[in-house]
Amino acid sequence: MNRVAPESLNEDHCPVSEETFQALMRQNAASAASVADTLPEDQRARLAVFCYRKAHLRPLGFAIAAGCSRRALVEEAGHAGELLFQQSRAASGNAGVEPYLAARTQRRPVTLCSIKG
Repeated sequence: MNRVAPESLNEDHCPVSEETFQALMRQNAASAASVADTLPEDQRARLAVFCYRKAHLRPLGFAIAAGCSRRALVEEAGHAGELLFQQSRAASGNAGVEPYLAARTQRRPVTLCSIKG
């Protein structure tokens, strides 16, 4: 059984310097992933998991995870790393739309009823 590294459970700790993270945030996901490719693989996997755990950074997490090996992601986050690996490969074909959000976009919006009388 794979053990999750204790430091990966602290999701408030960013695995890269503040300057590096700010540089990643100023770019789109594809450009940020190419910058992340310069990091060592274990640090890149930690960064992918860190971003994946934050809803507003999830697309960036998918893009970075796409450049990580399955082994690195599983070592970093266990079963969640396996899921991240699979989703990052599928996300590249979905143009960044998460599957659970895609169904929501097809519904008619809810409106408030007004009674004329």
